Amino acid sequence: MVAFKAAQTPRLLANPDAKFRAFLLYGPEAGLVTDRAATLAGVLAARFDPNAEIIRLDERDLTENPDRLAIEAQTVSMFANQKVVRIKTWPRLSVDLLSELIEAGSDALLVVEAGNLRPTAKLRKIFEAAASTAACACYSDAARDIGPLIDRTFERCGCSITPEARAMLLSLVGVDPVLARSEVEKVALFAGNAGVATLEDVEAIVVDSGELALDALAQSAADKSCERTLRDFDRLTAAGQSPQAGLAALAWHFERLHRVIAEIDKGAQPARAVAAIRPPVGFSQRDALLRQVRNWTGSSVRQSIIALQSAIAQSRRRPHLERQITERLLLDLCEKKS
Repeated sequence: MVAFKAAQTPRLLANPDAKFRAFLLYGPEAGLVTDRAATLAGVLAARFDPNAEIIRLDERDLTENPDRLAIEAQTVSMFANQKVVRIKTWPRLSVDLLSELIEAGSDALLVVEAGNLRPTAKLRKIFEAAASTAACACYSDAARDIGPLIDRTFERCGCSITPEARAMLLSLVGVDPVLARSEVEKVALFAGNAGVATLEDVEAIVVDSGELALDALAQSAADKSCERTLRDFDRLTAAGQSPQAGLAALAWHFERLHRVIAEIDKGAQPARAVAAIRPPVGFSQRDALLRQVRNWTGSSVRQSIIALQSAIAQSRRRPHLERQITERLLLDLCEKKS
């Protein structure tokens, strides 16, 4: 098992062992993971040849050409002694393909960037299991503060948590202390005095921090609360979600809001329109939708959906500007007149 803890990762980046041919860098902060992946790729390339190729593949590259990863990994560089391929993971990237490339022995060195992976994630297990691969956790100082927060909370509540459950809880709650504290307290309260929280308890109780952050962003934008929206966007990225994931969550929420307003415009009572929506929403979300229909008209929601679709397309074409594109869109939504 070749897994590097967060404190060990900087040392690995400075001098990666020559036996490793593929590296997985993962963590809740996308910017930190990307920065460390770039550093590692540069160190690996310089080790073999100052002119070594560093090729970066993202969602757009692999969507346009699904075979690109296999081709780059199995093709020897024409101009240098070594090639380094950086891959940014995304939902439809084939984990099985990465596994096959590792087992076959890629000609190129692979550096894979991922979000906040659970200990049970298939991708993480693949990189931890093979002798020629390394799985490297990337956490900032803020992320390392969450561990002590978990310990203090359980001590205060007079209960304990198994090591496996603690590791799972840490991977799920992300780095934002506000989101983390709420989820940790839920698990501790469930365990109760003198109780022990297990892995099964954490899996049953805790909602992934990324999902919490996505929903919070959609709700605050639909409420037209500018300050809260920007704060929730920062929390979303801290939880390991990409700005593009935030745009997708916003588009989904505004399409749902549009359906509700359309039914109200036809004469339905607001509460009935919200209750009839499919898939059904929870009680807290029902209250939020009832509040939000007063802030929007059918026309303003349609305009917002068009703006969201445009922002999604722009961020895919220019991923290096996805944060700026998303922030501008969020401000436009909050300032939009009904």
